[in-house]
Parts: sequence; structure tokens; C-alpha cells
Amino acid sequence: LSFIIFYILCSLNYRQYILSSMDEGIVSSFTVIITGQIDCAEIPSCDNAYVKYQIVAGEDWQIVDGHDEGITQSSRSGEENLLVWNQPLDLAFKSTNPFGWPQIIVSVYGLDGFGRDIIQGYGCIHVPIMSGRHRLKIRLFKPKSASIIQQLVGSLTGMPPEFSDPRFPSYGEGREVTRVTSGGYVMVHADVVTKDMDLFGYEDGSSRMF
Repeated sequence: LSFIIFYILCSLNYRQYILSSMDEGIVSSFTVIITGQIDCAEIPSCDNAYVKYQIVAGEDWQIVDGHDEGITQSSRSGEENLLVWNQPLDLAFKSTNPFGWPQIIVSVYGLDGFGRDIIQGYGCIHVPIMSGRHRLKIRLFKPKSASIIQQLVGSLTGMPPEFSDPRFPSYGEGREVTRVTSGGYVMVHADVVTKDMDLFGYEDGSSRMF
């Protein structure tokens, strides 16, 4: 008899838990919202360029709203040698695991004297963890030819070395054996909002500012 009473009480408690969970709406994931824009760039010896960009994240991350990739218009540099795009960014993720935190990847292409698209540089940076407005400077680099002959052939054919996967700058593996040359940067401003991270035991550090 005591076992039956115990079973009934457990069933009632479980049912009450389910109903209260439905009423309260238990959070199953935290949210990271990224807005802002790709502002401009300064690249030596480049006065006409556009950007292909991606925002990548780990396997546990899902896109709630927005687009994770795009392409800007072509821009010519002005008096300050800046290439201005002002390309909007608007994307929301949800996840239960901070591993694979979102990264912004840019690939800048410019036109040579024959109108061919030539890679000017790749860059990658993590989206800031702390909520708020951030000014990001993404340093650019591009693959370097293995020999002078390959460099000459690439210049003549308009096909310099490129990464087969544009997301390669965000990978950790294989970077140590890649020869690159650096030059230029891209400026991005990002407004980051996080929601419900504290419910999963994480802090974005914004509380330390007060």
C-alpha cells in the first residue's frame, strides 16, 4: 500500500512539474545576437575591392534568424586610401555550449589591370563574448607562393595562391605549415547581445563593468 501511495505522489509531482514547466517556459538554450556592419578597409596597392564574408560557429550552434554569409558591393578608395562598404550584419544564434563561439571571416578581392578578381587578403576574428558595442580590426593575410617561378606564373595568369576553403582562416589545424604574407586590415563594428547564458552557468563579463 505504501508503494502505491508513493507512486501516486511521484506521478502527481511529475505532472505538476511538467505543467509548471509549460507555463514558465523553461529555457533550452542561450542566445547570441550579432548586429553591426563591415565598415571599411585599408589595403596597400589596392584601390578597388569587395568583400565576401561568413559568420561560422560550432556544431552545437544553430542559426535562429539572419544570414551567415554575403558579399559587399565593390568600392574604390578615396583620399584616405580607405575602401568603404558599410555592409550590414544581422544574425542570431542559439546554443547550449560555448565551444565553437562564432567567428567572422572575410575574404577581400580586388581587380587587377585586366579586370580579373585577385585575392587581396583573408582575415578572421572571434565575435566578442561581452555584450555591448565593439570596434574590431581584422588583420589580413594571403597565401604565399612556394617558389619565385610559381609567383611569376600566378602574376601572369592572374591566379595567385588561394585557399580552397574560404573558412580555412578559422581552423586551428594546418595553419602552422601555411606560408602567408600579411598586409592591410578590415574594420568591423559589432553590437553583441547575449541572453540566458547565466542559466547555463556562463558569464559574458558584462557584469564586471559595473
